[in-house]
Amino acid sequence: MELSILTNQTMELFNVDKIEQLSQQILNSVLSNDVGKYEGFKSLVQDLSIDWLQRIYQYHLADRKEKMQDYTPKSLAQLMGALALRKGETKIVDMCAGSGALTIQTWNLNHETEFECLEFDENVLPLLLFNLAVRNIKATVKHMDVLQNDVMAIYQVTPREEYSEVRRIDNNN
Repeated sequence: MELSILTNQTMELFNVDKIEQLSQQILNSVLSNDVGKYEGFKSLVQDLSIDWLQRIYQYHLADRKEKMQDYTPKSLAQLMGALALRKGETKIVDMCAGSGALTIQTWNLNHETEFECLEFDENVLPLLLFNLAVRNIKATVKHMDVLQNDVMAIYQVTPREEYSEVRRIDNNN
């Protein structure tokens, strides 16, 4: 799918006029477990083996100058996922998870894998949560600075019949 079409249709799905509003609207949808948004997105992209939101974020919203943000190519994510699963791992830690490229490619290989995703950027975090929920992936997501081990928020992503439920949990639990 062409990026401009994907971007416009995704913005329309989330009822935003400006691309800068997308992350917040996605977060609102995720935290309210808006199944309609999951179904709308799934219908739009059809193939959930691809991180479509990464494409939008990388082109429109990534901070490449100050934060040096760049994203894992699909081929590298597939290789890393295959290597991790080859060792028989059932739980994968994805540090600097971004929108979830490594997690998605590992999940493509084994839907039973559980993930712990760590991400610092509060703007990409909603895309990560959405990507996990729309694929019904089991995960714990920590909004954190991995270098300082400073956790700002923790989210539990729990699989249900079709889409995971996302809830923010207390850092002390």
